[in-house]
Amino acid sequence: MKEEIILQNHNESTLEKKSLNFDTDSLDNKSSIEQLKKRVSDQFGNDAQLILDSIDEVEGIILRREAREKGDFDDSKAIIHLSGLSKKYQSSGMSPVDALREVDLSIVQGEMVAIIGPSGSGKSTLLQMMGALDIPTTGGVRINFQELSEMNSKELTQFRSQTVGFVFQKFNLIPNLTALENVSIAMESTNMNRQERRVRAAELLKEVGLNKRMNHLPGQLSGGEQQRVSIARALANHPKIIYADEPTGSLDSRASKTIISLFDRIRKNFNTTVIIVTHNHSIAKHCDRTVKIKDGRIR
Repeated sequence: MKEEIILQNHNESTLEKKSLNFDTDSLDNKSSIEQLKKRVSDQFGNDAQLILDSIDEVEGIILRREAREKGDFDDSKAIIHLSGLSKKYQSSGMSPVDALREVDLSIVQGEMVAIIGPSGSGKSTLLQMMGALDIPTTGGVRINFQELSEMNSKELTQFRSQTVGFVFQKFNLIPNLTALENVSIAMESTNMNRQERRVRAAELLKEVGLNKRMNHLPGQLSGGEQQRVSIARALANHPKIIYADEPTGSLDSRASKTIISLFDRIRKNFNTTVIIVTHNHSIAKHCDRTVKIKDGRIR
């Protein structure tokens, strides 16, 4: 089969089109891919990078598909396991948007992982999938060794309340409740009585360093303190996983370091898996590893 790659080079005065013909039937091994890359580099010179990036992307998709077919991504020890995960949004009268494209990802229990990428890269969509807040178009999501596709809406609600905790950039605290009450209210769906909830909330606020601020309203707390309340709230129901979406986005550098250090202490003390979505590379340096995402694909 013959195919043609066309590169359009726009400048102020000319529109130049260059083409490269190649035989796709020959692209069945690593050496053939490398040969194609060399031909692209030789023919296009400084204009070759766009095509080379596309070849790398296609090669990555092929390799991941082959790995899934062989079962190489079936990591039984992964508390978070995504396989061929894709999400497409379709609105009436609008072109479909591929928010996620064939994402494969495994994360083990107790790991602290940063998911980093530019705005619109798919970070928040990925977090929603892992947190059982949305369902994929295709692919599998296994969280805490449970397949989310096998749960009904009631089971998913229970799963979210018992297995995961969420921390957001805007804190989402109830303004007319104290720090203690904001944490305690997260446990209202449990079998704990009011006094038990308050004791548990006080313990968590002490854990995050707010034992002297627990009777303050959110408006009486600094941004860093409010985020620590939201972290205590996320821990209320003993979650196995905490998902943090830009948790330091509204904080100064000093408060940001405090929050990241707190996440690190939590995962060590409770063996909690922590997933931090961020665009801040300095935050990612404090994590065990960094997962980069761009245009809906893991890089």
